Amino acid sequence: MNLPTFQPSNLPTFQPSNLPTFQPSNLPTFQPSNLPTFQP
Repeated sequence: MNLPTFQPSNLPTFQPSNLPTFQPSNLPTFQPSNLPTFQP
């Protein structure tokens, strides 16, 4: 009982809220309206 017990509460917990979340809204969306339309 004199050994240091494993305390995960003291370890840096994995917090995905702090990680850069994948935001497709910030990525250049595929906009076919901006592409040159095929005009036969």
